[in-house]
Amino acid sequence: MALDRQIILDQAFVILRDDGLAALTMRRLATDLGVAPGALYWHVASKQELVASVAELIVVRGPRPISSTDPTTAAHDLRDALLAVRDGADVVSFALALSSDRLEPLSRLEMAFSQLPAEQACWAARAMTHYVLGATAEEQNRSELIRAGILTEAQRPNDGEAGFEFALSRVIDGLTRQ
Repeated sequence: MALDRQIILDQAFVILRDDGLAALTMRRLATDLGVAPGALYWHVASKQELVASVAELIVVRGPRPISSTDPTTAAHDLRDALLAVRDGADVVSFALALSSDRLEPLSRLEMAFSQLPAEQACWAARAMTHYVLGATAEEQNRSELIRAGILTEAQRPNDGEAGFEFALSRVIDGLTRQ
């Protein structure tokens, strides 16, 4: 098998999905692909670039395409994509910090706020994305703490879905109110 960028990204996605961000090292990736770590750098410039590229796969390979017509549906689509991959929210948040225009599906979220002036639609999409990322990161981090035995399942708040729904509706209501 010839090594190429897509093979590297696909395997990185599998590692991340199954074992989380801490397991995604260049050494582990190279071992899984049967190559020397240096061979990876012909196709990805750095681990940061690798993680940012995998973030794009997270939002593209989610259970559904992220809606660009309805903010509530878009928020759920994004959350489901993040939850499908261990540490998905942290990875996507990192990619947005590295380059806010890198994740094309998220850049289309402005269209879900088309009733607003263009600049405000951009701000609204970013605010909604930040809420979803933050809420999902907290949920995923708590799951990791439970998996590690630091917290117990009984310490998980029982307002998960209902709390997310309540806050999401208030965020979107506030963003779209003229």
